[in-house]
Amino acid sequence: MRNTTLRDPADPASPRGNRRRRGSRVRSRLLIGVFLSGIAVLGAGAPTVISAGTDYKDAQRLAEETDVAERALALAHTLADERDTLTAAVAAAAVSGSRQPLDAALTPENRARADRKITELRAALPTGARDALTDLTVLREAAEAGDATPLDINAGYTVMIAALEDLTRDTARATPPDAADPTADALSDLIRAVDSSAATRGLLLAALVEEGEQAELARLIHTARAREEAALADFTALAGPSARDAYAETVAGDEIAAAEEYLAVLAAGSGFTATDRALDRVEIHDTLAARTDAQRTVLADLSAEHTARLAKARDSELMALQIKSGVVLVAFTLVLAVSVQTARSLTRPLAAVRLGSSRVAADPTTQEPVKYTGRNDEFAEVVAAVNALHSRALDLHQRALEASRDSGGLRAERDRLLAEQQELGAQLHQLHGAVHGMFADHAERILILVSEQLSVLEGLEEHETDPDQLAVLFSLDHLAARVRRHGENLLLLAGAEPAVMPTEPMPLIDVLRAAVSEIERYEVVETTPPPAVRILGVAARDLSHLLAELLDNATAFSPSGARVRLTGWCPGAGQVLTLHVEDEGPGLSEQRIAELNARLGDSTTPPAGADLGPGIGMGLYTVARLAARHGLGCWLHARPGGGTVAEVIVPAALVESTPTGYAPVDGTGATPAVAGTQAIPTVAPADPSTAPAAPADPVAPVPAQRDASAVAPAPPTHPSHQEHTRAPDSAAPGAASWTPEKTENGLPVRTRGVTPVGSLPASETPDLTPSRGTDAEELRRRLGGFQRGARAGHRDAAAEEDGPA
Repeated sequence: MRNTTLRDPADPASPRGNRRRRGSRVRSRLLIGVFLSGIAVLGAGAPTVISAGTDYKDAQRLAEETDVAERALALAHTLADERDTLTAAVAAAAVSGSRQPLDAALTPENRARADRKITELRAALPTGARDALTDLTVLREAAEAGDATPLDINAGYTVMIAALEDLTRDTARATPPDAADPTADALSDLIRAVDSSAATRGLLLAALVEEGEQAELARLIHTARAREEAALADFTALAGPSARDAYAETVAGDEIAAAEEYLAVLAAGSGFTATDRALDRVEIHDTLAARTDAQRTVLADLSAEHTARLAKARDSELMALQIKSGVVLVAFTLVLAVSVQTARSLTRPLAAVRLGSSRVAADPTTQEPVKYTGRNDEFAEVVAAVNALHSRALDLHQRALEASRDSGGLRAERDRLLAEQQELGAQLHQLHGAVHGMFADHAERILILVSEQLSVLEGLEEHETDPDQLAVLFSLDHLAARVRRHGENLLLLAGAEPAVMPTEPMPLIDVLRAAVSEIERYEVVETTPPPAVRILGVAARDLSHLLAELLDNATAFSPSGARVRLTGWCPGAGQVLTLHVEDEGPGLSEQRIAELNARLGDSTTPPAGADLGPGIGMGLYTVARLAARHGLGCWLHARPGGGTVAEVIVPAALVESTPTGYAPVDGTGATPAVAGTQAIPTVAPADPSTAPAAPADPVAPVPAQRDASAVAPAPPTHPSHQEHTRAPDSAAPGAASWTPEKTENGLPVRTRGVTPVGSLPASETPDLTPSRGTDAEELRRRLGGFQRGARAGHRDAAAEEDGPA
């Protein structure tokens, strides 16, 4: 039979095994408890100490950088003095043909002073500033050899000075909140003002002795003066009252007033007269130098104050680190002492109970009962153990409550941050709406002003009798038309619909003319006879703007002498219309084309200007917006033989047949051309009955021979300044008879009919060279239809919009 008798707890067990087991367990628990208590305190205090240490390191690093920036600012002032002296010396040496001014400017003392500061500071400078200083020796040698102009010296030194002054700007922007001060934000503006003041002084002295480059020097002087005034205005707006008062008190006096008078006279014009050069250059140098030195004194004082604030902030961070470390250390010691004392308070009663229980269990009949400070019964050990566990449970419960309170505070803080995030999101959305509304309002104002400007130009053109002045007015008219296109694009980017929406269909040829006429280098564009179709009025203007953006981009990246081809084909009315813009530029890589096509397909994400520069990509973004508005397809691909092709697909829903009587232009007939210095060459497709896969080779353009003295004072040097001529009010012989003088839907059709010279008999070849005695009325009749048709079209479109209302 199985023995089911349970062991009596009072029976004695093996003493050695019992003692070893119990002693090992209690000792281990107590040591673990003390260890965990210390670890918990250190874990709770470590983030605070680490954060304080990080703040102290940041404050120390910022203080050291500020000290380096202050020394770099002093070096920048030294280099600025050397720049201004050397700029005037190079100009004087160029006029006199002597090296004496250069030797006086680049004395060994001046060199040693700047070189000594560079040597002391080079190791502490960042890489950008250190690399910029390597050009100092090259500039000095170029000046001594006579290979550098005053403009070269000024530009080279300015790069080094800007790199050094950027250090002070960076430290001022990195000022922590506890050391923030309005003056710190204004330091960068005062630095710009002081540098511009010194640059103005050097350029003025060079201009007063320099024989040539007066226009460029005057422009640089005017720019430097304007930068100084703008920087001082920003400084006054941002700096605190004490800094403004210090500047007003320091930069004052008779010399300062005399310097201001000199600047008002010499820095305001576009050149220098004999009276200006007769002024005392030594007096000008002294007064301007005194003004610049006074400004530098204010800058040095404010920089020193900023450095002192950062040093004080560093000391505060060090004090906070020491206090937090001390608090954590005291807490750790206190917890360790309390833990040890608690362990001893547990082991003593337990030992007494254990020894008494063992004694009673060993000899329960003869031994005295266990005397217990509590209850003297058989449950004393259990009660003591329960009390000890209860004590530990209370301790753990207290920690749990503290943890719960901490987590509750974190949840409340999270809820507060979420609410603040939602509020900021709502404010941001409201601000976005306000900004878009502001852009739309300004775009509409720009369009109104441009319309008024075109009206004024029209009146001037009607009454102008001088052919030269009339040609200038036509150029201004063309520029105003380009401004109007950009204004309508700005309205598109702002998310607003155009105020006037054409309703009548527009012939494709007029759409292409309008696109070409609204670009800068319209004279390099070649076209082929377009299909005999019309574009619906709701999409005609936007299609014209889209093609203008693509043509602008193509002409901008085409080499000199290259042509840009605008071609199109369509099987017929109600079919898809395909348009090509081809350039002969260097072309794009497959990866770049893929990136640009992705941007053309995304009409919701604006271009990232931060990494490409201001305004980069806005043309493609405008194309994407215009294409998305009407469901047009637009993408780029490489052109065989070099260059890029932009392909535009117009849906069949936007294409309709032309009215009866439309006669497409063939390759030998007249081709309407954009107003310019020459007609736009055209290319006829190989088989007019089929849609070509690509445009044929272009016919050589027929240049519009022009007497420069009869139209403009001098030939322009940039394509954007080409003469802007007007087309005749009526089509030239050979042009399609249906071509209207002005559009009915508002598109700026600035065209005229041109018959290529090669297509006429020798006896009928017109003389394209106007004489000096050309009558103004004849010139106005020949060229006036270009702008007049565009303006009338816009007025008719506005009348269509107002009519139903």
